[in-house]
Amino acid sequence: MSEVPPAPRRASDEARNLPEDTTSLEVYCHRQHKGEWMKEAEEQGCSLSQYVYDLVQEARWHRQDGDVPVNVEY
Repeated sequence: MSEVPPAPRRASDEARNLPEDTTSLEVYCHRQHKGEWMKEAEEQGCSLSQYVYDLVQEARWHRQDGDVPVNVEY
């Protein structure tokens, strides 16, 4: 896999005092899904942000390993 340049920092990252190597991302989803994710995050004792980040990283790992087909509609 080729080297991917980091995303640029946003002005809101500065306002939130995020570390230099961290940026923010907005996610749009169904309210029902957000409610489910919030409940699951609480059950795991982490923030919603960390929970969604972990899910994305886990899905990427499975996809790279060939466990998950690409472009699947849910």
